[in-house]
Amino acid sequence: MNQMGRAAESRPSFSGSRSPVPILQVATGFWASQALLTAVDLRIFTLLFSGPKTAADLAAAVGADQPALEGLLDANCALGFLHRQNDAYRNDEVANAFLVESVPGNYVELVRFMRDPLFGLWGSLKDRVRGGGAPNTPNGSDELEVGLARAFHIGAYTTFMRVAEILDLEFSDMRKLVDVGSHTGAGALCLARRYPHVHATILDRPVFQVAAEEYIKSMKLEDRVRFVSGDPDAAQPGADVDLVLLAHHLSRRSRSSLPLILAAARSTLRDGGTLIVTEFLLEDSRSEPKEAALYRLNVLAAYGAGNTGALTRGELTKLLQDAGFKGVDMVGLPMFGITAITATKG
Repeated sequence: MNQMGRAAESRPSFSGSRSPVPILQVATGFWASQALLTAVDLRIFTLLFSGPKTAADLAAAVGADQPALEGLLDANCALGFLHRQNDAYRNDEVANAFLVESVPGNYVELVRFMRDPLFGLWGSLKDRVRGGGAPNTPNGSDELEVGLARAFHIGAYTTFMRVAEILDLEFSDMRKLVDVGSHTGAGALCLARRYPHVHATILDRPVFQVAAEEYIKSMKLEDRVRFVSGDPDAAQPGADVDLVLLAHHLSRRSRSSLPLILAAARSTLRDGGTLIVTEFLLEDSRSEPKEAALYRLNVLAAYGAGNTGALTRGELTKLLQDAGFKGVDMVGLPMFGITAITATKG
């Protein structure tokens, strides 16, 4: 047998135990994300909300080349966001629910933020891994963080809707809460809207005040929710509140600062008060769930290696116990790998 024959014979079969398909699926993952992000940029889903349209109709509406746009539309059909019947395209139900600008609770702003600036930040991940430092953003980190806060507000609000539904807590007994370091106060707004007796304080740096107060006003909760400028890491010692929320705050802080942050949160609670933490938490293997492992890289890309990124369940349990919390409980939410953690001030 010739050399070429021996080489061909030793090559592993795609149908066997070894296959490059998983590698190719991950390496080409940006193909799918860019197909979706471009369709959102061109407002395709918003235009189709009123009913089916042809590629010619859509090309005229967005000022695009029709054959090129048809390729984009068919790719989104392949992804399940659009459906094609003859020459007409229509939205899938999930696109109508989350990708149309006029629909309350849409994810359009979040999806757009994935392209600019997050896609660019992830493009420099190699530099973050090599040097560990934070990226240099044109307008500084404050603008980036405010943009992140606005982009993730709807997702954070939805998370706390599930928290209120799933956790075995008697929220009717809680009247005062402090939402620490969540930027827009999505958790405070969600609980205040759900429970009319709740009065909430959103505590964060002044740079987030405008955004937070916009959301407070849009929900007509000015009488029960207020924004207070301050150091979220220091919380409000002695506030004697029933509930403290820490929504994805710990993963944006340095590991060395976490004990002090949790001690400050504990000092803000009354005796017997409750702490709720929402985070991407890793299993002890540090590779599961997948969303938490990738979120760890997202924090690295956006903030640098000085931030925690993602803790393991065991690490956070120990940190809470060392800070004087009792009854630590963790519940996985059906929300993209997020875990809700509850603990009580002993």
